[in-house]
This record gives sequence, structure tokens and C-alpha cells, in this order.
Amino acid sequence: MVATALQPRRPGRPPLCSRETTIRAIELQEQGLSYQKIADVLNAEGRRTPESGSLWLKSSVNRLLYTQYAREMRRELEGKRQPIHA
Repeated sequence: MVATALQPRRPGRPPLCSRETTIRAIELQEQGLSYQKIADVLNAEGRRTPESGSLWLKSSVNRLLYTQYAREMRRELEGKRQPIHA
């Protein structure tokens, strides 16, 4: 189905990963950790991938961080960190 001006686009697939895990992965990335190191931390914290419940791999971290959900979460977090100018 092609979206037109008269037909709204579908919202897409809902996020599968929890908000907390997504935020944690974003924070770790901002600290400069590689995808593999982020996967190692998430696994050490006992977090599992949302789809299969398996261990995190660097490829699953990469996919998570480039979802629309993660991009929106990053913008939300950046907005909260903006300094207030008096």
C-alpha cells in the first residue's frame, strides 16, 4: 500500500525493547563504548534481547540504536539536558 496525502502512513512496528534498556544503551554509547562493549554490559546486567530473550550481540545493539524509537528517545534525552539560559 502506498501512502498518499489522503491516507495517513502506518505508525510502524511498536518498540520491542524496554525504555530502560534503550536509555541504558544510549548512555553507554554516549560514554564512547563500542557496540560489543555495550552488549557485554547489557548481558552482565542480566538484560536480554526482547525478541528471543538471548544474549546481546554487537549487531543487535547496532539495530537497537538505529531504530526510530531509539532516535526519538535520544532527542527526548537531549532536550532534557539542554541548559536553561537566564
